[in-house]
Amino acid sequence: MKNHFRLRQRWRATILIMALMLLTGPVLMMGRGASGVPPSTATVPGAPQRIIAIADVHGAYEELLGILQRVGLIDASHKWAGGATIFVQVGDVPDRGPETRKVLDLLMELEREAPAQGGKVIPLLGNHEVMQMMGDTRYVTPADFQSFATGQSEQVRDLAYQDYRKFIAASRAIQDVPDDEDAHQRWLARHPLGFFEERDAYAPDSVYGRWLRTHDAIAQLGDTIFLHAGLDPGLHFRSVDELNGKIRSEIAGFDKLWQRLVQQKTIWRYMTFDEAFNQVKLSSGAAQSGWPGLLDVESARQMLDLPNGLLMSNHSPLWYRGLALEPEERNEKGLNKMLDRLDARYIVIGHTVLPGFTITVRFNHRVFLIDTGMLKAYYGGRASALEICDGKFTAYYADDPSPHVLVGETGTTGARDPVFESSSK
Repeated sequence: MKNHFRLRQRWRATILIMALMLLTGPVLMMGRGASGVPPSTATVPGAPQRIIAIADVHGAYEELLGILQRVGLIDASHKWAGGATIFVQVGDVPDRGPETRKVLDLLMELEREAPAQGGKVIPLLGNHEVMQMMGDTRYVTPADFQSFATGQSEQVRDLAYQDYRKFIAASRAIQDVPDDEDAHQRWLARHPLGFFEERDAYAPDSVYGRWLRTHDAIAQLGDTIFLHAGLDPGLHFRSVDELNGKIRSEIAGFDKLWQRLVQQKTIWRYMTFDEAFNQVKLSSGAAQSGWPGLLDVESARQMLDLPNGLLMSNHSPLWYRGLALEPEERNEKGLNKMLDRLDARYIVIGHTVLPGFTITVRFNHRVFLIDTGMLKAYYGGRASALEICDGKFTAYYADDPSPHVLVGETGTTGARDPVFESSSK
């Protein structure tokens, strides 16, 4: 009799999860579709004729359109008009702003269109792309969640809540989570309509998640390296390709780890990263105290070690701020040695917004900081682009009709020794 009752419970849970997947599945293909573009090649030898680099967008769709038109990469219909130009977007498309989906769809479309004119679009991974892939939703705006909502989102959320209640009921030995109406209302507030569809859309087999996982974190075009945050001279790696390989490997490893922890019922599949991390900590502590439940010790160790890896460490190319904030004399010798080893002369990075909202040059014209706070509603900045052409580096701003040569014909440079505008990125 007990076995029959357990079998019925398992059957109902299976039906519930299948229904949830069927309801959320169609939403994942509502974007313009995955690009079908194979993983990009990080290193491009030679000196391309013209490169345009644009930094952190953070859901600022209209601002991005404006600067792309300003530098001639798109026409009035938002189609590729850049000819043979290479367009590098150095990451942080999602979060903080209201229209992440529109920006992602636009980049996917431009990536498809550019090759017909001999051009190329290289979207790089920033820390916020990786945060989305890892379920870190701290900076997702209500508007972004709403953009994923459909007429079925109420039902999707109700089914998810029933599934969540089963999970917490099975894990009460580890953590006593309230299961009353007040707790239900708090749960609803943490999971607005569109939450589950948004999470699914960044999964490995879904429209945005699949597309993002085809991209690198670093690109080297001729003598210039492009990436999101910065290259720590103290980081041990031999080449750009090796470093990209390590980051790709860690992303793939995380995907497998998350799936394994869900299958083991150590975490709930829709937990945020912080929730899952804390749940694994609790399970590990309970196991050490003699809790008789099952716990894969190796999986738990891998989860708890994630903050030390390239996806989360402050020394990672996705997070490192030393080239933007630390005194130049501290890093100049190591930077020069690193660039010589990589057969490069310049580095172009985003990630750090500086006062004045101008593209800034450091380290004797070798490092270009191009994040000028495009999302004006949050940073108060403006959209900008860096053009590299025939050895000349020129800054363009959406609110300024004049180009500003930083390095090249005039030899002028931007501000030096900047002070970081306090904000979490």
